[in-house]
Amino acid sequence: MISHIYSKNGWDPLKEVIVGRADFATVPPYDASMQNFMYANLDPVAIKEFSGPYKTKIIDEANQDLQNLCTVLEGLGVMVHRPDVVDHSRPIQSPRWRTTGWHNYCPRDIFLCVDNMLIETPSVMRCRAFETWSYHSILKDTLCRWFSAPTPRWDDSSFDFSDLSKPTLMNEEILFDAANIVRINHDLLFQISNSGNKRGLNWLQTMLPHYYVRPIYGYSGAHIDSTIVPLREGLVLFNADRCQPDNYPEYFENWDKIFFNDFKPCGILDNGIASNAIGMNLLSINPNLVIVEENQKSLIAELKKHDIESIPLPMRHARTLGGGFHCVTLDVRRQHG
Repeated sequence: MISHIYSKNGWDPLKEVIVGRADFATVPPYDASMQNFMYANLDPVAIKEFSGPYKTKIIDEANQDLQNLCTVLEGLGVMVHRPDVVDHSRPIQSPRWRTTGWHNYCPRDIFLCVDNMLIETPSVMRCRAFETWSYHSILKDTLCRWFSAPTPRWDDSSFDFSDLSKPTLMNEEILFDAANIVRINHDLLFQISNSGNKRGLNWLQTMLPHYYVRPIYGYSGAHIDSTIVPLREGLVLFNADRCQPDNYPEYFENWDKIFFNDFKPCGILDNGIASNAIGMNLLSINPNLVIVEENQKSLIAELKKHDIESIPLPMRHARTLGGGFHCVTLDVRRQHG
């Protein structure tokens, strides 16, 4: 059981965390919602060939890397929780559609921690409709303000692939993933993209009137944590393929900025959904220590210049399963800053 929730940014000293699982990970059957998030640039005929359980080797190695991460975190004095094991190949049925689950690999996507609040976000994919259930056994007695967004219908009209230069997620209903948001104390930077729309931003601002939910534009892909990573107050890491010295969110004008794109290949890509930029997807233990994918030696050296030490660890299937160290964790308690 998690005693209480408190996490307002991504760099205060980490005390308690949820780490995902890869058990029974499954590529869901084709529908417009999974194309939007996983394979927006591919033809539906090609996507349909991917459906079904991931290879046993992928699942086993991913679980080994996740367990290794847990061991390292516990050695750092961090309390670690894991979700229930669920068979994601089983069908999910609604009056309007039928699909399967995906995985419990990325708790970052479906829960948003804001101070002492835990928000279940309305995922952009139908296959994640019940994914939060896997976490209720560790969250059910937690002391926090826990609420969820309206349950979406995930109609096909919410997705439009006619112009891939723009987000393929439309503004028909409230849809967004938590990993679409950067938390900086009382500021929440909300990326308008394939994983979050303006209705989602407006709903979040309405629910959090004492916070500033600020729109971010420029990258129409998916989650923001391989594009913008605040490392501590006043220092931010940018993906230089998406942000440049003359084109970055105005919010960071007075911050020190690292523009970086020397990403090294990180893991096998087997019908995967992430680019090598997933190597930027790091987990901060505190303002001077992060966990980084072990092949990102250039990034480790760059962080060292800013007095940030790195713990390099393997994450062999980050690209395939769609998550690096930030994605596969949910920091539910950080030290009060």
